[in-house]
Amino acid sequence: MSTHILIPLKPLAMAKQRLAPVLEPSERRRLMVSMLEHVCRQAVASGVGPVALATSEPQAPLLARGLGVGVLADGGLAWNDGLRHALDAVHPAPAGVIYLAADLPLVTAAEIAELAADAPARGVVIGRAHDGGTNALGLWPATAIHPGFGAPGSAALHAQAAADAGYPSRMVDLPGVALDVDTPDDVVRAATAVAG
Repeated sequence: MSTHILIPLKPLAMAKQRLAPVLEPSERRRLMVSMLEHVCRQAVASGVGPVALATSEPQAPLLARGLGVGVLADGGLAWNDGLRHALDAVHPAPAGVIYLAADLPLVTAAEIAELAADAPARGVVIGRAHDGGTNALGLWPATAIHPGFGAPGSAALHAQAAADAGYPSRMVDLPGVALDVDTPDDVVRAATAVAG
C-alpha cells in the first residue's frame, strides 16, 4: 500500500490575490507556476510515492505532463472538500496521503521525505507554517481526518482533529515547509532566506 502526495492547485486566474498590490495578474500567475513546478519536482524527488495535482485548472494537464505528475479533479469544490474529492478518485485507495501546499518556494525533497518518515504508523503528521497554519498534512490512513487548510491556526486544529478521531499526531517544523508565499512580506521573507 502506498502513500500519495496531492498538491492542491487553485485556478491560476485567481492566483495569489493578496499579492495584487505589488504584482500584476500575469506576474502572479508566473510566480504561482514557478512555485508549483518547484514543489512538484521536489515531491517527485522525495520518493515518497505518486504525486498528483488536485485541481480544476484547465492548464493543469499540460503542466502536469511536463512535471511528470498526475492530475486528479477536485470537482470544482472548495479547497478542503476538493482535496477529499481528489483523494476519492485514487484507485486503489492509498494507505496514506500527504497534502502538500503548492506555494513553497524553499521546500526540499529531503523535507518531504522527513514528513513521511516522522509520521506515526497510524496517525497524522502536520507540517506547520510560520504563521501557525498548515502547509503539509500527512494522514495514515488517508481518511483519518478531514483536512482543514486555510483556517487560522490550522496546525493546532489538525492536531485536535486527530486527537478527537483517536489518532496520534506529530507537529513538524521544517524551514522549507514553513514558508509559503501569500503576502508581500512572505515574498521578502523568501528572498531573504534565499540570499542568506
